[in-house]
Amino acid sequence: MRKILRPSLALVCLVAVQAQAQESAKTVGTPPAAGAVSSPAPGLTTLRLMRDKGLISAAEYDAALRDLGEPTGAGAAAAPVGAGASSSKAPFAEFMSLRLLRDKGILSAEEYDNAVRGLSASVAPTVASAPPAPPAPPKAVPAPPKVPTPHTKHHIVELTTMRMLHEKGIISDEEYDAALRDFGQSIGDRGADATTLVIAKIATTIYGFVQADVIYNTTQSFNEFAGNLQVARPGTFAAGHSRLQFTVRDSRFGFRLQAPETKWVRASALLEMDFLGAAGTGTEAAFFNNPVLRIRHAYLKVDTPIFDILFGQYWHLFGWQPNYIPADVQWSGVVGSLFSRTTQLRLSKAIKTKHVTIDVAVAGMRPPERDSSTPELQAGVRLAFPKWTAVHTIYVTATSTSPASIGVSGDVRRFSVPEFSATPQRTNARTSLGIAVDGFLPIIRGTKEKKDNSLALIGEYVEGQSINDLYVGLNGGVTNANLPGGGTFTTTVDPGLAVYDVNGRLRAPHWRTFIVGIEYYLPHVGGRVGLFANYSHTRLLDAKQYANPARVRDNESFYNAGIFADLTQAIRVGVDWAYYDDRYADGMRATANAIQGTGFFFF
Repeated sequence: MRKILRPSLALVCLVAVQAQAQESAKTVGTPPAAGAVSSPAPGLTTLRLMRDKGLISAAEYDAALRDLGEPTGAGAAAAPVGAGASSSKAPFAEFMSLRLLRDKGILSAEEYDNAVRGLSASVAPTVASAPPAPPAPPKAVPAPPKVPTPHTKHHIVELTTMRMLHEKGIISDEEYDAALRDFGQSIGDRGADATTLVIAKIATTIYGFVQADVIYNTTQSFNEFAGNLQVARPGTFAAGHSRLQFTVRDSRFGFRLQAPETKWVRASALLEMDFLGAAGTGTEAAFFNNPVLRIRHAYLKVDTPIFDILFGQYWHLFGWQPNYIPADVQWSGVVGSLFSRTTQLRLSKAIKTKHVTIDVAVAGMRPPERDSSTPELQAGVRLAFPKWTAVHTIYVTATSTSPASIGVSGDVRRFSVPEFSATPQRTNARTSLGIAVDGFLPIIRGTKEKKDNSLALIGEYVEGQSINDLYVGLNGGVTNANLPGGGTFTTTVDPGLAVYDVNGRLRAPHWRTFIVGIEYYLPHVGGRVGLFANYSHTRLLDAKQYANPARVRDNESFYNAGIFADLTQAIRVGVDWAYYDDRYADGMRATANAIQGTGFFFF
């Protein structure tokens, strides 16, 4: 019974600590112990107690009450909170016993004695935490047998970080690295200190960021993201007027769950969402102020000594996404950059040596046309050189140290489209292929310990047919021709994937794209300031074969440069400029400039 009661009493003690500590302050008048003011040891407490003990300043206390006052009113000061550790290597909140609170200096000796006396009537033997030291025996009574102390103490419920779990030896190097790879793709190295809740050895990490953007465009061609959308043609109303937008829709949050590792299996799952869901019809105010929640990632992973399995929605393997997404403030998926996710079943294997890591992967993906009854197939090989590293930022959020690498990947897709008729009876089939080559090249070395003065190049070259849905907003204005005898043809594929040309033949639009970027991190500031520049180009190689050349893109170039900086560990700001040069198949040229500012709060 004692073993059963002990974990539950830890929660009871926390509530008792708050009530008893407040009562002690009123009746005993004992000031907090000196260690309570300076100790960074964490515990569950209230804002008022944190202020009274000197753990937060009066200004911080007032700011917290202003934030919490609207939903909680006067009760905000006494609402339970997790008292944060000042060191990133300590868990910011932890469930503790009375004895631990006293030993860590959060409770004075008088507060401890009062709390124990107040609870001793009902739970006397177990109040002071597990495992208790044997009581000092009376002189005339033999000492009781010594209770063995467990080698490692685990709390039933604990708020911590992945870094702490790793440093305490609770998770292995492999578990730690796998976790950083998963949520590091959204928040970079900050993932090591993201909030992790451990319940009965199941670790759940909560991560993400609050993002706000202001975007100015010289035309009315785009919403918040420009991606590969076409620039409005000169002479149109949209081309002659500017646009200013404020938005928070790219804010993001996610949950990563990790089960205890066994000899043969390491299992985890991840669910990540943002607010860029399809809004449908409605007002402009509703579009920006009431954004729709959307799933970005939802997958499970099982890692074994033989190979690793991923099943769910994740990045496309084609282009080894997201490793080669360049740094920019414009929303990711810029001109010529692969950027796409889909449901898939992937098998992969990493072969690691001292000087090189070889990644091999194959995947069956959701078919781009379900009526083809054939999955999309992708495969890739990637070489990475872990001793040759530099700093790289995916988008403007995920900064980490990356090794020099080169990856090659391929894509095979099949389409089965109704024949070109208003009343089709048969189908026409078309198989498309794609190849991507990606690379990251450190020029001036950067490491986890020293990010200053790091310089690197990043690049991607892609050529393929019917691959426009692997980019953001890439359609190119490609549509089916009109039926020769009149009537309406209804296609079964998404726009631009498989199209009947002006001669009535089924075509797979042939695209060629490339992007190259450079990143530099200023010296003497700990890698907290990054500069970047990008150039990219897309071309539709068979643009002349499609109907209505005034709407079809022939090629587009993109120029981009900017800067971002970390004001604190949690806050990042950035600004950049972009220039879009779009050429239509009829020779018309359309251009646009964009300036975007952004701010993030990471958690």
